[in-house]
Amino acid sequence: MRAFDKFVISGASLAVLASLPGCLAGAVAAGAVTAAYVGGDLEAHLEGSPKRIVEASEAALEDMDVRVVSSDASGVDGKVVGRTALDKKVEITVGRETDTTSKISIRIDTFGDETLSRQILDKIRARL
Repeated sequence: MRAFDKFVISGASLAVLASLPGCLAGAVAAGAVTAAYVGGDLEAHLEGSPKRIVEASEAALEDMDVRVVSSDASGVDGKVVGRTALDKKVEITVGRETDTTSKISIRIDTFGDETLSRQILDKIRARL
């Protein structure tokens, strides 16, 4: 009987785990999850053209006293590169997804810094 109990508990656990991705997808669709930190990059979807998001990114970095090294944008994509006082590279990449939305990716230095990336994203959102 004990083996059967373990089998039932394992089956119930698997059923619960299998339902989790559906819940997560629903949360994303509802807008509850707006940014994901993956492999050192903070990725998010924002309302606006790449040009507009690049302008907001420049202003956000200037607000944080991060020196903007280069900035370029088109109707399709854009990129902003900055340097902190400790010479950490801040790289913001923007790509158009639809006529009204763009995908943004923020990377700090080689390995990333989630806290700083989220602070920058918050400043960019405030500027849009």
